[in-house]
Amino acid sequence: MWNPRLLALLVPLLVLSGCKSARETEPAYALAQQCVAIQNPASGAYLSAVSDKAYRFSAGGEQEAEKFFLKPSALGTFLLYDRDGRFLSTQLIHVTRDATASRRAEWRINKLALYRGHRQVDEKFTLVSIIDNLRLQQGKSGPIIRLAGEQVPVEAVLDLVPQPAEACREFPEAPLNAEVADDFYQPKDPVAPVTGYADLHTHLGFPQAMAGLAMAGDLFHPWGIEHALKDCAHLHGTNGMLDLLEGQRASGGAGGHATAGYPDLTYWPRRDTSTHAQAYYRWLQRAYLSGLRLMVSHVTGNPTFCQLLSLMKPGRAEGDCSSRSEVENQSLYLYAMQDYIDAQEGGPGKGWFRMATSARDARAIINQNKLAVVLGAEYGTLFDCNESATFCSPQYIDQQLERIHQLGVRVVFPIHRFDNAFGGTRPAGDVAGAWMNLASKLNTSRAPKVTQMLDPFGYLFKPIGGHFWELQTCPDGIEGTSSLLSMEQFINQDFRALTNGLADIPTIGPTLNSLLELGFFSKLNPLPDYAGFDQPDSHACNLTPLQPAGHYLVNRLIDKGMIIDIDHMGYGTQMDTLDILEQRQYAGVVSSHSWMESNEQIRQRMFRLGGQISPFNHRPSDNAAVMKEYRAEMAAFDFPIGVGMGSDIQGVTAQTDGDPEITITYPFQSVDSKVTFTQPTTGNRVFDYATEGVANYGMMAEWVENLRQLDASDPEDLMGIFMNSAESFLQMWERAEAAKME
Repeated sequence: MWNPRLLALLVPLLVLSGCKSARETEPAYALAQQCVAIQNPASGAYLSAVSDKAYRFSAGGEQEAEKFFLKPSALGTFLLYDRDGRFLSTQLIHVTRDATASRRAEWRINKLALYRGHRQVDEKFTLVSIIDNLRLQQGKSGPIIRLAGEQVPVEAVLDLVPQPAEACREFPEAPLNAEVADDFYQPKDPVAPVTGYADLHTHLGFPQAMAGLAMAGDLFHPWGIEHALKDCAHLHGTNGMLDLLEGQRASGGAGGHATAGYPDLTYWPRRDTSTHAQAYYRWLQRAYLSGLRLMVSHVTGNPTFCQLLSLMKPGRAEGDCSSRSEVENQSLYLYAMQDYIDAQEGGPGKGWFRMATSARDARAIINQNKLAVVLGAEYGTLFDCNESATFCSPQYIDQQLERIHQLGVRVVFPIHRFDNAFGGTRPAGDVAGAWMNLASKLNTSRAPKVTQMLDPFGYLFKPIGGHFWELQTCPDGIEGTSSLLSMEQFINQDFRALTNGLADIPTIGPTLNSLLELGFFSKLNPLPDYAGFDQPDSHACNLTPLQPAGHYLVNRLIDKGMIIDIDHMGYGTQMDTLDILEQRQYAGVVSSHSWMESNEQIRQRMFRLGGQISPFNHRPSDNAAVMKEYRAEMAAFDFPIGVGMGSDIQGVTAQTDGDPEITITYPFQSVDSKVTFTQPTTGNRVFDYATEGVANYGMMAEWVENLRQLDASDPEDLMGIFMNSAESFLQMWERAEAAKME
């Protein structure tokens, strides 16, 4: 009789020997998150671990074989993570067993079609090291890698034998703390009305903003959460002492903060962080499960701060701090995240995170029960068009506008924090506003880069020009800005903390500090004190009108069917922009964090056009009051009523806490009852909404539950208004696209 074990070895060999050809076809995307053993069917041997540093092909059988968890690192590429938490890796022509993930541990797994004549008779796999394009195969003394040519030798034909999930060690990852019902994924008519809420102001790409030097943490990483959320000391220094933007606040003035990353996350994420990621992709996924269906994510940046950070961290900048570099880096980061999420879910188009470049795309995405993400641009000096930019001609504006349109940008802030060639900015109060005011002085100067101010052959001994915010008392009924900080007080106190920190930078610090004293501070005079505008009840406005370049830009945005965000515009510029929108009866206008001067007449102008206003993400009770107010105002016009919010997540601003009278009890269900949430955790960190508020973006699930409880106790159909905000935005976008002229 046949020996069963011998038969198991011979059958694959007979199949292979009967095949006349083998052809690699496509990446094996569907293997994502699977548990497998690796076998060479020609020999019947399985890959086994034999030491901390080595594997071998062994005839010991499937039971003794090493079991690998297949964690996608990108579309079509995988980390092979074994039961001891080690990785199948390479070193020159050798196969190794490494303790940490790296490029040497990434493998492209291809399907391999086996043919007899023209008929495919079987399917196996090949593993190709992406760092050197060498195939894994069985050698005489162990696994080796060889050049990946068109011909696939029998030693490189592999079978990835499925194993029970519990046979593998699961790759480290943040849990969703959510159980999803099967009917959650039931697709709908792609053109049907949608249900879900919209977040019209986020900054998912901020880890790449300001040359990648401002924010610690990534939303994803090819090698997993341990690398995405690693200890932030690499950016912020030992004990966070170089985190000049946040360290003073975090330590009560002493400087610094705890830096531990995953799995402890002792200090971050937190709701009031400015320099740490809060929207890791699994946290973002949890928010999506709570009903988030449409998101506008703005690429952003501040050229002056970017240049200062580049000075502090020489040789580490990604890009040159220009508008073009910043917008491209952040946009491509979001597309890379889409691909990464697709990889986790089993292949191109499989993921729940989809970039949308038209209202039709977004509607179809949402009706597949996925998240539609729209790119926006909220950059300090759009197209580098500062006030002194003589190159900012209509032809140049057209070229730059087409460039960002090709990247997928569909929402644009003509103005951010500075006066520019297009118009005037809305000022801000307190210390945060003073930082922006200083950057505005530098950005409006003749020195295109901070480094030129310190260069003896640049502006070290020359005046730089430029100006701080030039403000006047607001017209009656206009809220304006209050609590403006004296710039002399700011420079001598808060900004000196920066220069003291620079002095501690090894080698270049003392020299840099001396140059700042010589060539920087003297050029800031005269320093405005904003007397009369320094009180909480003062009303300061920037009355600078929309400039000729701004008139051209606004009209070209309308011609292209793009959406104009008029927040951050000073009063004069904002009124002129609304005049153009009304003249052209254009619906594509938003205020994504509701900076409408607390003036009903201005809001009415927006609602009459069919535009969208979303409140900033405050406590749910505060947002509920705004929803009621906007519902009453929107009812006068024949447009769908829906009010979302603008979280400004990762936008150098604090997230909200919850309503103290509301208790979140676990488990709780989503608004549509298709998702059940448990208390959020990541690694060793347990998050508590009652004490931490929205510490990470995944806790929007708790925020929505907080709002639902308010609605249940005082029925106002708040959830109906909120969950109609994605549909309301889509209809606005559709009207804008219908009006475009090209």
